[in-house]
Amino acid sequence: MVHLVMAVATLIASYLIVAEALATPRGLPFNPLAGCGKSLPKGQALGSVTNVSIASSGLQRSYLVFVPPKYNAFIPTPLILSYHGGNRDALSQLLLDQLTIPEFNTASMVVYPQGIAEKWQGVPNVTVNDVQFTTDILNQIESLYCINPSRITATGKSDGAGFCNILACDPVLSKRMAALAPVSGAYYVDTSPCSASTVALPCSAGRTDVPMLAFHGGNDTTIPYLGGDRKEECLPTIPHFIQDWAVRDGLGDKNMTTPIATDTVKYSFGRGLQTGLVELFYESNIGHDWPSTEPNSDNTAVGHHVANYNATPIILEFFASHPLSILESLEEVL
Repeated sequence: MVHLVMAVATLIASYLIVAEALATPRGLPFNPLAGCGKSLPKGQALGSVTNVSIASSGLQRSYLVFVPPKYNAFIPTPLILSYHGGNRDALSQLLLDQLTIPEFNTASMVVYPQGIAEKWQGVPNVTVNDVQFTTDILNQIESLYCINPSRITATGKSDGAGFCNILACDPVLSKRMAALAPVSGAYYVDTSPCSASTVALPCSAGRTDVPMLAFHGGNDTTIPYLGGDRKEECLPTIPHFIQDWAVRDGLGDKNMTTPIATDTVKYSFGRGLQTGLVELFYESNIGHDWPSTEPNSDNTAVGHHVANYNATPIILEFFASHPLSILESLEEVL
């Protein structure tokens, strides 16, 4: 036990030394561990959710922050960003994803950004810079709390899931995000006509090993599994989307299919140490939902029903299994 504590302390010290020695001289806008050792902001407590205001691109914006019950200001903490769906808000996403309930999460901090007009960058005709908004949130969070820079991840629903893909394809933030898990994602491509199974998917990721875990229902009538025209842009088929990520990550286009539950399979790409770097969970008879075996705001809508599996613990396990390496997480500092 003593050796474990010493190892953790050494790792923390290493992060602090490198961040302090390298970040400041180069004039970077953030220090990954600047918030370590600080008391919680006024009015916040362990296990609490707080609404926070932030200026970004000349706009006053906001996000909800959940401080996990096990947060310790001297131990770098995992951070999850969770983006709401179109025409929803940060609070509805918090209630939907279950990432703040003790049954699933007591250790990771969760941030729920609020979209302008309940929309996200990447949705047709949306011009707001949510990549910069996310960057500003990360810089602020890392200045206030002790965040583990190797365990910054993102998930989201629908349009928010589509924005996760934008983060994964951003040349800078893709190197800051350890892993992403979009749910019922809307991955718009501005092209016409729409060849959903072959459309070129633009991406400028800054690395070639981005862990990507997607979820989609076969009965999704909002963002169809087989893609097609929507809002005068093109949605790829979900098999094309996930296969494209596998190829981009150097895993090839062949997958292993594993039954998970009734009417539910997992398509997994990669071999050896890269097994499961890219995955898709598909349940054939659920709709545009956050998969859950318990009632939620998605599956209680008319014509919907509970899923045969729960996405939330799968997402948390995926995030835990795919941290950035120490060198990767410090690359932006260097």
